Amino acid sequence: MPKPALPEERPLLPRAVYRDLRSSVPEGLLDEVMAAYAVAGEALAAGDPERALPYLEWAKSVAARSGMVREALGIARYQRGEWAAATAELTAYRRLTGMQDQNHVLADCARALGKHDKVAEEVEAMVDAEKVSRDRVVEGLIVLASDRADRGDLPGAMNVLERADLHPRQVEAWHPRVWYVAADLSDRLGKPDEARDYLEAVVAVDPDFLDAAERLGAG
Repeated sequence: MPKPALPEERPLLPRAVYRDLRSSVPEGLLDEVMAAYAVAGEALAAGDPERALPYLEWAKSVAARSGMVREALGIARYQRGEWAAATAELTAYRRLTGMQDQNHVLADCARALGKHDKVAEEVEAMVDAEKVSRDRVVEGLIVLASDRADRGDLPGAMNVLERADLHPRQVEAWHPRVWYVAADLSDRLGKPDEARDYLEAVVAVDPDFLDAAERLGAG
């Protein structure tokens, strides 16, 4: 695979990424793979997987056992809606690192592919895993709830969201997203007052969250 044009300066990467690349990149290529990873990371953060892919595919061609490269490539494929390819890369990332912190993305891929049992399996594994941040666990619960709602199990979907703490003592960054989904489910369950309560909670924390304020006004 041809090497894409790379910046000359050596980027500063998080210690964990540098450690992973140093242990998996062939001698003499570390600086170039670091540069490719940095460029790809900036592209992914900007929502531009097309720009990231050539860098990540080249990095994979020379460092296939880098968990960080396989993770980034999986995210790029996911951003492009390439569910099976994303699953392959993120499964490789998990195998190489032992980490479950991308299971929410794997669950969403499984949902898109109609593999409903796999959605639950991925989410429950990350709920029970160590070293998975709470915000990613909540994303997984949202995916699981959405999958159940897709199949008409609205009460079951709401029960899953309850595990994300719908009535917290302390509001966290993920709560507007959880409440917004709960509002949708409440509407579909024929509970408009409950839906309005959730939307009001969203707007109280983040007035610009999606169309929550607009929906409140329309109600």
